[in-house]
Amino acid sequence: MKDEFLYPGGPPVAPYDVTGWTIAFQMGVEFDRILDGFDGPFEKVEGFASPPNGTVTNANGAEGFMLSHEVNDAFIAQTRLVAAGEDVFWLTENVTVGGAAYPAGTIYIRSKRSTAGRLEPLASELGLTFTGVSESPRSEALKMKEVRIGLWDQYGGSMPSGWTRWLLEQFEFPFEVVYPQRLNGGRLSRDFDVLVFVPGAIPAASSSAGAPARFQAPPDLSRIPAEYHSWVGSVTADTTIPELRQFMEDGGTVVTIGNSAANLAAHLNLPIGNQLVDDSGRPLPGDEYYIPGSLLEARLDNSSPLTYGMNERTMFSFNRSPVFRIEAGAEAQGVRRLAWYDSDEPLSSGWAVGQQHLNGGAAMIEADIGDGKLIMFGPGVVERAQPHGTFKLLFNGIYLSTAEEDRVR
Repeated sequence: MKDEFLYPGGPPVAPYDVTGWTIAFQMGVEFDRILDGFDGPFEKVEGFASPPNGTVTNANGAEGFMLSHEVNDAFIAQTRLVAAGEDVFWLTENVTVGGAAYPAGTIYIRSKRSTAGRLEPLASELGLTFTGVSESPRSEALKMKEVRIGLWDQYGGSMPSGWTRWLLEQFEFPFEVVYPQRLNGGRLSRDFDVLVFVPGAIPAASSSAGAPARFQAPPDLSRIPAEYHSWVGSVTADTTIPELRQFMEDGGTVVTIGNSAANLAAHLNLPIGNQLVDDSGRPLPGDEYYIPGSLLEARLDNSSPLTYGMNERTMFSFNRSPVFRIEAGAEAQGVRRLAWYDSDEPLSSGWAVGQQHLNGGAAMIEADIGDGKLIMFGPGVVERAQPHGTFKLLFNGIYLSTAEEDRVR
């Protein structure tokens, strides 16, 4: 997109809305751009194409089956298999079995009498390939368990929460919508393993942090049907944040996206700052830095289970998203960056002014809080249920909340 300015040397004219939509980038599809004409045995696709049938190979006598972690629909298969009582693992080492190499993160399903029969319909419906192996991969692994998911929402609705709800439904994650009154009730670990907070859920850590995230005055209950009274309320610094801290200290996982990630990190006094400030700590002015909805490239740390199934580089959906600065000594406090912008020009699709300010800033952070974890995504990894290429980051975080260290023998 061509930049326009109010006058020569003046501030940029900001675009009205999102500017970067390139579908292949959002979906993590590798492609070659061909500008010359060509022909071939092509068939026009009408409407939505069904995925090609997958396969279950080498099932006879198989000790187990390998499934790629790179395919989003593998999570549908995993959820169904775990619910059915199958033994499902994520290998945490690179292995070679039967002459074939499998990277860390490969999903391994240990064979039982019931297993092959359950894999056949999954392969056909979802287009997945399950490869039977005649010997165990003998690897350190994480064993998957069922997960109790809570997704924040508020009375009157939240569009980011609604899109995330739809996404979880499509990938068959069982979840419960959680309103602030339930969060404030405490003892969250009785009912949940992971809590998900989308943009707009966590208020800023400021002098007015105890105020509702969107409205300064609570709604009039007399105008709201009684069955919805338990939905009314907002996340507050005084009541909700201590309960979230306790939930994590008890072993729970909190997943935060966008400004909710930056705000909760500030409430918890984590050693994480704002990358997008000047030398005096003030936010960069709009004529020096402004990136609305665009697609930006970042580097990932592929050694973490949170990034299993991802390439070393990925495209993030970025819409005025927070960019984190890791403070000195953060790693010693259990704070680790898992994705970061490593270029002065991360823009791949869309519009940006001052994109060089992102260089070195973190896009994704994991922090240990007691026995649990806080996972922070700056960009919109599930933005409007569109960037299929980064869905796995949320899905990984959800499943890792209950995963247990094990060894496949």
